[in-house]
Amino acid sequence: MDVSVLHTVDLCSLCDVPFSFSWNIQSPTKNEQKAYQIVVYSEPENMSKVIFDSGKVESTKQLHIPYSGNSMKGGLKYYSKVRIWDKNNSVSDWSKERMIIAPLNHSKDWKAKWITYNYAKDSALPLFRKEFQLDVEKEIDFARLYVAAPGFYEAYLNGEKIGDHVLDPAQTNYEDYTFYTSLNIAKEQLKQLNVLGIMLGNGWYNQNVVWNDSMIYGQPVFSAELEIYFKDGSKKTIISDNSWKWKLGPITFSNIYAGEFYDARKETDDWFEYTANTSWENALVGKEHPTKLIEQFAEPIKVMDSIYPKAIISQPDGTYIFDFGQNFTGWARLKIEGEPGQEIIIRMAEELSEDGQMDFRSTGVSATKVIQTEKYICKGGDSLEIWEPRFTYHGFRYAEVGGLDKTPTKDLLTGMVVYSAMENTGKLNTSEPNINKLHELTVHTLRGNLQGIPTDCPHREKCGWTGDAHAIAKTLMYNYNAKKFLTKYLFDMRSSGREEKKELYFGTDFHDRSIVTKPKGITTMIAPGRRTSGTATPDWGTAVVQIPWYLYVHHGDDSVLKEFYNDMKTWVDFVHSKKEDGIIVHGLGDWCPPGGNVNIDCPVPISSTAFHILDVDILSKTAKVLGFSSDEVKYTRMKDELTEAFNTTFLDKGSRSYGSQTANCLALDIGIVPKPYRKDVAASIVLDSHQNFNGFINTGIFGIARIFKVLSENGFEKEAYDLLVKKGNNSFEPMWDHYNATTLWEILPTTIGETGSDIFETLAKRSHSHPMQGGFDAWFFSGIGGINPTIEDPGFKSIVFKPYLTQYIENSDISYKSAFGTIESRWTHQEDAFIWNVTIPNNCNGSIYVPNYGETVSITNNGKPVDHIKNENGFSYIGDFGSGTYTIVVKNRVSG
Repeated sequence: MDVSVLHTVDLCSLCDVPFSFSWNIQSPTKNEQKAYQIVVYSEPENMSKVIFDSGKVESTKQLHIPYSGNSMKGGLKYYSKVRIWDKNNSVSDWSKERMIIAPLNHSKDWKAKWITYNYAKDSALPLFRKEFQLDVEKEIDFARLYVAAPGFYEAYLNGEKIGDHVLDPAQTNYEDYTFYTSLNIAKEQLKQLNVLGIMLGNGWYNQNVVWNDSMIYGQPVFSAELEIYFKDGSKKTIISDNSWKWKLGPITFSNIYAGEFYDARKETDDWFEYTANTSWENALVGKEHPTKLIEQFAEPIKVMDSIYPKAIISQPDGTYIFDFGQNFTGWARLKIEGEPGQEIIIRMAEELSEDGQMDFRSTGVSATKVIQTEKYICKGGDSLEIWEPRFTYHGFRYAEVGGLDKTPTKDLLTGMVVYSAMENTGKLNTSEPNINKLHELTVHTLRGNLQGIPTDCPHREKCGWTGDAHAIAKTLMYNYNAKKFLTKYLFDMRSSGREEKKELYFGTDFHDRSIVTKPKGITTMIAPGRRTSGTATPDWGTAVVQIPWYLYVHHGDDSVLKEFYNDMKTWVDFVHSKKEDGIIVHGLGDWCPPGGNVNIDCPVPISSTAFHILDVDILSKTAKVLGFSSDEVKYTRMKDELTEAFNTTFLDKGSRSYGSQTANCLALDIGIVPKPYRKDVAASIVLDSHQNFNGFINTGIFGIARIFKVLSENGFEKEAYDLLVKKGNNSFEPMWDHYNATTLWEILPTTIGETGSDIFETLAKRSHSHPMQGGFDAWFFSGIGGINPTIEDPGFKSIVFKPYLTQYIENSDISYKSAFGTIESRWTHQEDAFIWNVTIPNNCNGSIYVPNYGETVSITNNGKPVDHIKNENGFSYIGDFGSGTYTIVVKNRVSG
């Protein structure tokens, strides 16, 4: 069988079953899997040492198959292979071998001690070192370093950094658990005489500058274990204990919000010298530290890109402003030949004021009371000094540099772009500049807010607001393989809701506040972290239900539903207990429409009740997937009752509207609107846009994610297109044309306002990197690209191809890399023909709906006429197709 099987092994160390297997099938011809076999064994390329053999399993499943063998011993290497059988019972070759290293069990395998130093709040951060020797006669098999350091760390061996992680590990609720990271060490890095070094940060664990002291968990502390395995079967282990040495290092100040100061004159020359130097003190045993360690399974944060300055602007005070031309998240790397003691100060902002000065307002200085600032004091000498901060990050476009003694070149600074190292899965390009620009801004904003958790912004708060997370979950999943990232966030929400405790509670709006006892199992507005902002409202905490479902539909893994079903159910029952005559009256509402929250015109009871109906509907579907029939019946009935109450209360049958653009969008998208009213409710969105908002939107984060979808699906494709491509005032165009935005702002700047105007001042004070506004981008893939997963066969095993706006956009090239392979949807217009190229990966199938614009058309597929056509709502369903590439040509249409 001419087939290659490429398999992966995924770790979810917080899940009941930590390992699962997936694979995709590469073949020049169509091949449909009918069976598979997985083997796991303990010696490389020696399958006789098997510890698990699934045998031949009759199944077409190829994603997220849980490991069901005996427990693997922590720290040891194992290997796996996969093969498949096709429908003709032909068997493939075994896949390429994959190595698995079993996670350490903290209570069982972890021997290292927690150690720290003589901490003082305003002192420099510490360096640690440990000397060890190796027998050079013994051949090394492999070596791995395990480090738990909740306030971030960097590890070094003989002066060379181990790994490429930054801001490691990702934030968690440290009183619940912290992650340890596993770093492989190349055998060549190990010598006879070695020094292992650890540099500690404060991170989120000792965030002692912004907000208040309640943010502090404890002082910098770590526990580390280096395991070196030899070919003869022996092992050498170096653990952290009080035999390690410490001294203060060159980082004199570090805060995740405020920045980092580094005095290169305080660098330690003997950090990695193998010597019995007595100037270092013995480490202290850490008495306060996390009590539960879990191996980090989501993608680590890394430097993912670099940006070079576009311009340098000299200032009258002798400073220089570097314009990177792009708002991004990370830091600036400094290269300088400085004098001893020369102090370089770098301050960061997203915008400049009218007179060309740094404008720090959008970075939240009124809330944090700090300006994002780095300080570097030069060592001096003849060599080039290269420095970048280690334990902080910022959101900025402009960097102001002070302390220079000569005019700088652009080589002085390089922007380092930092985010969780997820694979980019979505590609999008169309002939419409507005659509391309909106997508570009969305992607840059996503990258700026994926530092271990989905954050609201990269400067003012850096918090995992649950409402923001569900608003952009689908957008994130189309653009990146966010399965592990969002699964980690689901555990964060669970962790934040674990305890019953007193919390702030928002009532009918943001200003209606009280203190209540938050029930056990109900998450907080923000997760994770000490800054919780209260009990999650119905329209924010819905993330607990939405995200597991979207992960299931997008990735085809029902284990996420099994893991979080009780969390979903607890949330739905909690919100349902708060209904008043079938209506949920509490929440924050459709956050940040154009002009700000004063312009929210969708009442909170509408949006909160709509989300509750969505949650109940998802829960009933989840119960069906998992086989919980009584729950399926219960929540289906609950959804019907809530839907009836919603329509009785909010649907104006005269105007055929729920009263606002967002209200109508939510009702249509969630399936609340009675079928006879759907087209008229969609028409009400268009009418409201033209009568009240200058032919544009007035939607916040809930409406903007849905408006183009519901208009297109209900007969108003032209109106959706017009909103997207509109020019001038009250459109998307001012974002980049007038305000020079390169990311999505907290309040989208769709109205032209001059400096000093009310709208300009409102916009200037809010974040200029806020992904919550980007929910619409998911529809660019599912709507314009027409690439949709199905509930019946999730994970894009079955795909529905149904593109919109084809009558108005000249061409489009959109793809999504699923776990099965890349799905492509490319279309263009040539003379009187619409030409659409579709690619379906191996072992998948696609239902293809061809746009016909309500006209009689002729359709060919790979040159052959399509005779069996079912026409519905402007589309011709031409059938279901297996893997392959199809060229569909539509003729005899009326052009738009």
